[in-house]
Amino acid sequence: MSSTLRAVIAAFAASILLAGCVTQSRFAPIGDARQPKPGTCPIDVFTGQPPQRDFVRVARLDAHVENTFFVPQALSALLPSLKRQACLAGADAIIDIKESRSMLIETQIYHVTATAIAYR
Repeated sequence: MSSTLRAVIAAFAASILLAGCVTQSRFAPIGDARQPKPGTCPIDVFTGQPPQRDFVRVARLDAHVENTFFVPQALSALLPSLKRQACLAGADAIIDIKESRSMLIETQIYHVTATAIAYR
């Protein structure tokens, strides 16, 4: 097999794996819209108890990925998207993270919702 043919086959295989992964995310403000922060702002993530300091809920966050069984599904994969949404919503932290998984034929569907909050 020639090196050109191997390169074409490798590129084709890589494109199939990458095309099999579709990520969508969005946020919906709760109450009055806040001033967005830069997309790389620091966001605290609370997976258990909410923060002890006073806060207000500012947005509902959603992140959704569909992929083939070759690509693992984990919160760590969608967390950057959730943090980016929280920044755009003008938030300081993320709470109430909920994960759900389902499957349709060979496609795995992984959905995460959370609440963005701003400290008072």
